[in-house]
Amino acid sequence: MAFRQRRDGRYVDDLPALRRIVPYLMRTRIGSQVFFPQRIEVDGLLAWLEETNAGRPHEERVTLFHVFLAAIARTLRLRPEMNRFVAGRRTYEHTDISISFVVKQGMRDDAPESEARLVFTGRESVDDVRRLVDAGVHGKREHERGGDDRLVDFFASWPRPVLNGIAGSIRWLDYHNLMPAALTGAIPLYTSVYVVNTGSIGVAPPFHHLYEPGSASIFVAIGRVAPQPVVDDGGQVVARTCVDLVYTLDERASDGFYFARTAEVFRRLVSEPALLADPDLTVDDLVPVWPPPR
Repeated sequence: MAFRQRRDGRYVDDLPALRRIVPYLMRTRIGSQVFFPQRIEVDGLLAWLEETNAGRPHEERVTLFHVFLAAIARTLRLRPEMNRFVAGRRTYEHTDISISFVVKQGMRDDAPESEARLVFTGRESVDDVRRLVDAGVHGKREHERGGDDRLVDFFASWPRPVLNGIAGSIRWLDYHNLMPAALTGAIPLYTSVYVVNTGSIGVAPPFHHLYEPGSASIFVAIGRVAPQPVVDDGGQVVARTCVDLVYTLDERASDGFYFARTAEVFRRLVSEPALLADPDLTVDDLVPVWPPPR
């Protein structure tokens, strides 16, 4: 039992038999990944942002990215099975809700990049998330070196055989649940969700792979805000402002039925961000009928 314990996850001991066997049949995260595109109408979100930001100084303005992070954290709290991962052929649930993303220090081809990993409770308001992001990103953009940056700098110039040996040792330690907490804390790939906001540079979301190292079973790619043709309730094709997303999922961590309702919870929170002000809303409050009637 001792070898089932991890510092970053709780062993899930009540899985159905098939779910326990699947990691032995699909042995890698990349070999188990599935892609799920979703389009969310955001006219209501944009109106809410305009109202929320009215009169605020620039440094306190809430952005679409803040809303998405708040909605991801809230969704993981409400749907904890999505916060699971497979390590050493066993299934675990993260001990926290964490989101990692890349921080670009400037809009230039040669601008350096860093990674940020933020920890949430899942009860934060959008303003709480804004403050967490500002605190976590400010140092990165001020060229302060985080733990992940220092780790990369330390190893980058080492010879290939040594790096191969270190990488192999990390894989072995991770498989046997022996990774030091300092190491998992310094590597942003040990996270609940990895997010990329390609919409911030005006491009569509990629169908991105999962990372084999680490513990992220979900990758979320957020695309640009753009008008899209939508069929309304009356059957007419109308233009609505939408955001396209692509989720990449490790299907060993959860099943498709559970994710389908999860995606609807997330859509509701993004399209109606005022709901994020109430941390006590339940899944049934957000998606009262499931599956939806045809």
